[in-house]
Amino acid sequence: SGQHLLAIINDILDLSRIEEGQDGLEESENAVGDIIEACMPLVRERAATAEIRIILDVAANLPLLIIDLRRVKQILINLMSNAIKFTESGGRITMGAMLDPTGGMEISVADTGIGMREEDLHKAMEPFGRIDSSLARRYEGTGLGLSLAKQLTEAHGGRLLIDSQPGIGTTVRLMLPPERLVTKNVMPDEGPAADE
Repeated sequence: SGQHLLAIINDILDLSRIEEGQDGLEESENAVGDIIEACMPLVRERAATAEIRIILDVAANLPLLIIDLRRVKQILINLMSNAIKFTESGGRITMGAMLDPTGGMEISVADTGIGMREEDLHKAMEPFGRIDSSLARRYEGTGLGLSLAKQLTEAHGGRLLIDSQPGIGTTVRLMLPPERLVTKNVMPDEGPAADE
């Protein structure tokens, strides 16, 4: 109970710091596969206890990301925790990463859980937003996870997108812009000239 209360307080403080512009990013280069693997020990046991299968679907040879490692892990753990919480036993969660058509990177968490109606998505993204339904009332939570994930994503210049259907599941996509990717460009004047 004490750890749960501390986590809630920390989430509230994080939201306050972000909203006041006091929370700068500590950026470093990281491999997305390593980021996802670092999150697994914190969610794998909960998923196993709930009899939920986690599938990793990370594209090969993805470029490094320039991100605040602690913050991106916080986003992904929040998304994974939500997915586990709202998925019934026997369900599955797929955590994926790939390049998107704009040249940025998409990291996604897709579940086969209870899902949400389209009109409830906006409320779910607000601080303390709880969807008032008989299904949602069965699950504990403060309603801070998605709001915090959204704000931390936007602090990276990205977007958090949600697709959901009741009874089918939810997919949350963390969209990071191309400038967050480490690309090794060859300068035009490097190497031998074409006519040599």
